[in-house]
Amino acid sequence: MEINKAFEIISSRVEAVLLPKSFQKHSVPDTANEKTVLYTGSVAYSIVYYYDKKRIVLRSCAMDGDEPDNAWKTIATWLFDEDVDGQREAVNIGDDFAETIIGPKQVAVQKKKKVRDENGDIINDPLFFSNRMIAYFPALKDEIAYEKAHYASFRGITFADEKILPKFTDYIKTANKRDIEKLSKSLNELYEAGDLDVKGIITYILLDSIDSDEKFEEIIAGFTPELKKVARASRNLRGKNIKPEKPKKPKKYMTDTLNEISNGRR
Repeated sequence: MEINKAFEIISSRVEAVLLPKSFQKHSVPDTANEKTVLYTGSVAYSIVYYYDKKRIVLRSCAMDGDEPDNAWKTIATWLFDEDVDGQREAVNIGDDFAETIIGPKQVAVQKKKKVRDENGDIINDPLFFSNRMIAYFPALKDEIAYEKAHYASFRGITFADEKILPKFTDYIKTANKRDIEKLSKSLNELYEAGDLDVKGIITYILLDSIDSDEKFEEIIAGFTPELKKVARASRNLRGKNIKPEKPKKPKKYMTDTLNEISNGRR
């Protein structure tokens, strides 16, 4: 879906929450890399799409009189690729942004410290990954909400294994070539932007669950050479009992030997 249409869908969800609260919408000129819309009221919100990263974010900051103070904090982030994502993904993103503004989740997300790489880009965690998978498995939306409501922290690995994996394996069995290509591209992007837990979820939990070698090759067709190598290496370890490395005996030094001899004489 063309980003302008997706942006309208997403912003309309946010406006449905903000405009009744007397927020004002402001048009912001597009730049070569950014598309932005601004809302001001008791605080300021902006929705920004970054073309180069294919990422759309919801930000917030305080007001300084009638203007935002521009100390922006990102409170929600999603990936959106014009080539593969469509109306369903745009609706999911818009709904998530609206819920972030409405609910107590907003405060928690603002306080959570994001991990960043050497370039300053946010490294996405399993919760971000799970939210992204809603585009393919809509039932995850309620399951994520339940997980967050009943546990102090999001159990990313457990959630992926118990909730995402069964849906993923069923999807792979019936998806057509276009759907597989779309999922392949999304997984590659999420792997590249993910933390170690996300990388493990993709390779060891999801990809290793694919029984068919043909389906496996189809799903990794859109991966980078590096990720293909990792995925195949992980697949080769399936079913193998990898023994832990035996601890090495500490080196014995002359003083130790002398102490043993001395103690033995006593």
